Amino acid sequence: MDYLSPSSSADPRYSFERLFPGERGHMFGVLECRDGEGETVLLRAFSSLHGGARFIEGWVPPILSSETYRDCVLPGQAAIKDLSRQMLALDRTSGRYKDLFDQRRSISRTLMEEIQSLYFFHNFRGERRGLRDAYALPGSIPGGVGECCAPKLLNHAARLGLRPVGIAEFYWGVATPSGGRQSGEFYPCCETRCRPILGFLLCGVQNPD
Repeated sequence: MDYLSPSSSADPRYSFERLFPGERGHMFGVLECRDGEGETVLLRAFSSLHGGARFIEGWVPPILSSETYRDCVLPGQAAIKDLSRQMLALDRTSGRYKDLFDQRRSISRTLMEEIQSLYFFHNFRGERRGLRDAYALPGSIPGGVGECCAPKLLNHAARLGLRPVGIAEFYWGVATPSGGRQSGEFYPCCETRCRPILGFLLCGVQNPD
């Protein structure tokens, strides 16, 4: 993943096998843009987070900052993992198991709400909007919104003052069990996580020449 580094100094933490164990597949995206002088700029992104890798040179950064992720997300995730470990040693019919299950569910729900309140997106009109205001579909917002390639790419381009020209997202790795994703194939943005916020993200985009 650290493709900008020479092979001799590549960081083993960023090897595909380390980041995506079991050779599982993953989504990647490329956004072609034009800068103020009309020069082509290519932005690259990978979806979600794996192996603790959030910032890798050559890839657009995640929307949540390192400080926000460290202070708000990691503590909640650690508490959920600790409860899950405790539950593994218990009988599922026991009262203690039920108490821990309810506690884990409550922490998960609270963490999800807190995480979603931390996401802010930028569009090409210079506007900034929180996730709950940017998400166009009614009802609850699914987890993971803002961690896919397209939102990362468009948000980053808007903040840099670049003009998008074209975008492509492809899947790489072992095919999904359902067969819905095949390695090397291009796919449109997902319907429940990306499309509902693309309306806001694309506001102000000018048609390419």
